[in-house]
Amino acid sequence: MPDPATFEKLRPCGRLETHSTARHHLGLYKNVGLTAEYKVPSNTQLRLESHVYGALRHVISHNSNLSAIALNEDQSYPNAYFARLPAINLQTCVEFLERKTPFPEDGESDQEMDKILVQQHSRDFKQDLGSKPFWQVIIVTSLVDVTKFTATWVWHHALADGISGFVFHDSFLAGLNSLKEGDNTDPIIKSPTSALLPPLEELHPMIISWSFFLRAILASILPAIFAKRPAKLWTGKAVPSDVTMESKTRLRTLVISKATTTKLAEASRREKTSVTATLQCLLAASLFSLLPAAEYHRLTIEGPMSVRRFLNVKDDQMTDAFTLYNFLHERTESDAQTGSILRYFSWDTARAVKSVIAAEAAKGGNDNSIALLKYVSSMDQFLLGKMGKPRTPSAEISNVGVWKGVQSQETQSETKWSIGRMVFSQSHNIVANPFAMNVVTGGDGNAVASFCWSEAAVDEDFMYKVIDGVREGVEELVVGEPER
Repeated sequence: MPDPATFEKLRPCGRLETHSTARHHLGLYKNVGLTAEYKVPSNTQLRLESHVYGALRHVISHNSNLSAIALNEDQSYPNAYFARLPAINLQTCVEFLERKTPFPEDGESDQEMDKILVQQHSRDFKQDLGSKPFWQVIIVTSLVDVTKFTATWVWHHALADGISGFVFHDSFLAGLNSLKEGDNTDPIIKSPTSALLPPLEELHPMIISWSFFLRAILASILPAIFAKRPAKLWTGKAVPSDVTMESKTRLRTLVISKATTTKLAEASRREKTSVTATLQCLLAASLFSLLPAAEYHRLTIEGPMSVRRFLNVKDDQMTDAFTLYNFLHERTESDAQTGSILRYFSWDTARAVKSVIAAEAAKGGNDNSIALLKYVSSMDQFLLGKMGKPRTPSAEISNVGVWKGVQSQETQSETKWSIGRMVFSQSHNIVANPFAMNVVTGGDGNAVASFCWSEAAVDEDFMYKVIDGVREGVEELVVGEPER
């Protein structure tokens, strides 16, 4: 086995990247993933394995982070660093599986894929360090339908953020469409020599105002006064005091049909809000409908937001760059039909959530909570300090948006590869929220929300009811919306 200490040292892991390397080292968070369904063109001649290897050669040649691994993960900045693998053997990081059930149709759930994702999000990248990359691709085919396959890219979060999942699949699709018979499809690839992009703190000044800084310091020193926990706030079960007590990630997806997704987007636009804000409020409504009113009156829902637009980064480059917004939901009941999830839903609140997101975006990446990580001297101690304590926030919603290649696909030839359904997913974050709702809309127009949690954070039966509540809320909200 190669000695990683002899690999080319690229650069120290940045502060945000070190947060991910520490979580990975401690077993608190394993990986993130984006799945895409690919439709095989009518003129395909090469074996699928050759297509996959050829396309991945294209992706790796254009993205130097895919040949980088993080070393010294047990240390903090600047000792944790990225090193370059001399070469990548795709046979060590690409897995081919065969489905037992048909591929899902419009609006149908995919329990078999859910099980595959649970397995992938229970893995980390510690084994055989230096012999394979910090990512994996899982190709799932079907003997019943050879016109499709799914490709799941699962990666270490220090390598890239959620939006970078689109970059991977855009590049993979381009590689498939440019591959010709006779092109190199060898599974062993020499790593590119191009430099890694700088970390977030070198791509953006992340200016912190004195008022923002003082609030953070006071909240840290005197949390009982300046970071007082809201009364009757639900955040699931407390973080376990022992990491080994935490069970593996659980996952279930909610699939919203193309027609319903379109209606939801239209209703949100008409009400001057966004799909993200609407889904967040439906999630809060579902929780409020299940939680006892006498005990729980408030929820805090947090969401990551990309700051890529404020960086000198091209659209086809992968990076790890985001900030966070936070919204406090208060229990209210409307005159909606008794027993309906919409009793706890309000368009006014959805507009308020959108305003909070817009206000965070207007900062341009400044007064960013991520910038405060530079004041953390030991990331391990920072994370382990959360063990045994109440969680925060109540939930996370992470919406990477709509895949941008949809329109160009509608007019392309049948001799081209195309992308259908997508699923954005991740392992459960042990020391943070009790669960996360991860949303993406792929080439088939279906909005897919994957929910991830662990039994030590929230009971499975409860989560199933939460998910069913969101589904019911979406369906009730679009009743009466015109067909498009």
